Amino acid sequence: MIPFDIASCLSKIGFLITFLAGLFLIYLTMAHIENMVTTYKRIIVYFAVSGMLFSGLEVISRPFAHNYNGAIVFFSTSKLDLSQENLQILISIWSGFYSLTIAFISFQFVYRYLSLFHVNSLEYFDGFGTVVWMVYPLIPGAIYSIAFHIFCQPDEYTDSYVRWELFETYGIAISEIPRFFMVPFDASGTLRMESVINISVDLFLIGFHYLIILYCGLQMHFNMRKELRKFSAPQRRLQRQFFKALIVQSMGPTIFLVLPAAPVLLTPVLSPLLDVKVSWQTGWMFTLIGLYPPFDSIAFMIIVSEYKNVIRKQLKLLIGDKTPVASIMYSKSSRTL
Repeated sequence: MIPFDIASCLSKIGFLITFLAGLFLIYLTMAHIENMVTTYKRIIVYFAVSGMLFSGLEVISRPFAHNYNGAIVFFSTSKLDLSQENLQILISIWSGFYSLTIAFISFQFVYRYLSLFHVNSLEYFDGFGTVVWMVYPLIPGAIYSIAFHIFCQPDEYTDSYVRWELFETYGIAISEIPRFFMVPFDASGTLRMESVINISVDLFLIGFHYLIILYCGLQMHFNMRKELRKFSAPQRRLQRQFFKALIVQSMGPTIFLVLPAAPVLLTPVLSPLLDVKVSWQTGWMFTLIGLYPPFDSIAFMIIVSEYKNVIRKQLKLLIGDKTPVASIMYSKSSRTL
């Protein structure tokens, strides 16, 4: 069980960094940032909190994965006194944060796109609109979780497929752990519809929101210079910084969530087709996934200059530096969308 304990320790470290970075970002946003409208502050806080929940669920559910030939098994190594069914639910919810994260980033791209090209439409994101955009990312997240929970349930075939492999590798009995399977083919080489449906749902949810990110990102990239002429100089600077932050935010889940998961999820399909034998302890990639939330918070604070200015000011106050500090306040006209 040593690999599980090491992975759990790394996940706890990741959660601590995520919590501190996210809390610091929320504090700066709500207490010190002046040149940002309330709606965008809510977006930043929402995203930071979702990152904390994602990382916290990983610590609680302790998910691990193993690829064996045409199968991938997801299982919990949690030591909590919970039933297998409850731990399965925790793993399902945790998996749904993949889709929730991508969906929320796509929403941010839409918001920034509208702030450049259709400013008047931003009024729909206030009031009741706030509830709508807060709830929307939960929908693809819930669909992802439910599909995973329903279509990846273990059965006699999946258990027998990896029973000896898990016992030999980890010394655990398959029936004693909460688990999910993705096994695209049965013993005769016929597609198993449960896995096909789950993979299809996953690809649709991720692909749909990446298309939104791609469309809005390209539109802003090629037309930003023209549209920014409508704004004042401080607003232009902030709009560019927000766009850069969005690009980095879209790269974060791509690097830490999608790219590490892609070969793991494709292997059960390709291994039987190519007749390649596989035995990988792929649960280690979850420790890499845990790096995403702090990466996002820290990158945002580095890219948006007002955060850097506030941090410098607070550090100087903390160490008792009495030298004049350049004001970080812009005029009222510089408030950005």
